[in-house]
Amino acid sequence: MRIVVRQMEASDFGWAAALMQQRREHYAGFSPVLWRPATGVVDIHARFMEAAAASEDAVALRTDHGFVLAIPQDGRFFVDDFAVDDDMLWSTDGQELLMACWRAARSSGQSVVRVVTARRDEPKRTMLSEAGLAVVARWWVKELTPQGEPATWGPVTMGDVEALVVPAPPVYDPGGPVCALGDVEPERAIVAAEAAARAGAVLAIVARDGSPGDAPAAEPHLEAAGFHNPSEFYEGAPT
Repeated sequence: MRIVVRQMEASDFGWAAALMQQRREHYAGFSPVLWRPATGVVDIHARFMEAAAASEDAVALRTDHGFVLAIPQDGRFFVDDFAVDDDMLWSTDGQELLMACWRAARSSGQSVVRVVTARRDEPKRTMLSEAGLAVVARWWVKELTPQGEPATWGPVTMGDVEALVVPAPPVYDPGGPVCALGDVEPERAIVAAEAAARAGAVLAIVARDGSPGDAPAAEPHLEAAGFHNPSEFYEGAPT
């Protein structure tokens, strides 16, 4: 059966937001704090995606069973909101959407596509890999037991790391503030995570970005300290 890819219309975003809520509920099994879904946010997310799709050079496409929203960012098409209604369809609808997104990216001058996925989302990962994309970035996350009042939002110093304390995106509810440590060495990240817990954070995140090269699939020192890798960022020119 031929898969038809078409532009999303205003009436499509509620359906797309409901698909994303299902994905968040599924992903929560992989990383319960990072991906704990907020409740009652489907309408909010639908409005957000509709507004994002209206921005310059953004692309919002759908089939009968899936959709993709891509936004230009730092010379690449960034794809976070991307879902199909059955995991078996990543190799069909998902692939067609990715390739249509890539054609739009090239026409607007973007050199690569970057797609976020869960490390344990095997059907989606397989499709991205078979399309020629590689893992160039990973999030290493540690759940923390907060030991104090939440730190002030914004830039903070944790140990000797210049970090950023932020709320989670509104579609998630980790239970408190998140401390983004950046792309720092394991030893410094471990000390900074302890400081973040004392400052009231519930998560510490190391964002390992090797673009355009691969990001390492293993971080023994981080893993020994209780970090895990729930998120992968695939990047490249799909083929």
